[in-house]
Amino acid sequence: MSRWVVPILFGLAVAFAGCSGPQGPQGAQGPKGDKGDPGQPGPVGSKGDRGDPGPPGMPGPKGEKGDTGPTASGLHFRVVTGNPSVSCGEDETLVSVVCTVGAPDGSKCTSDAVGLCVRK
Repeated sequence: MSRWVVPILFGLAVAFAGCSGPQGPQGAQGPKGDKGDPGQPGPVGSKGDRGDPGPPGMPGPKGEKGDTGPTASGLHFRVVTGNPSVSCGEDETLVSVVCTVGAPDGSKCTSDAVGLCVRK
């Protein structure tokens, strides 16, 4: 008979557990748990707007000195005037004509003319 006492008492405890009184007040909050593992990365977002330009870069190293260019003394020109036309010397070419009134007709004008001659 003693071997039936423990199972009977256990059965009665379980039966009366469902027939308890009103619910008691909520207990105090427990301590904060440990930090969890990081989650999976989210989906890639849409492309953003173009940013502002960055600051100017540092100047580069100084370059080597270049070759000497042509001198102005190698180019000879002169201004000529006339009415109604202008002309240049045998070793020159007339490169421009400007009239004081109207447009030129070759090296002639209906008014005073100014021309530019360049040595050939």
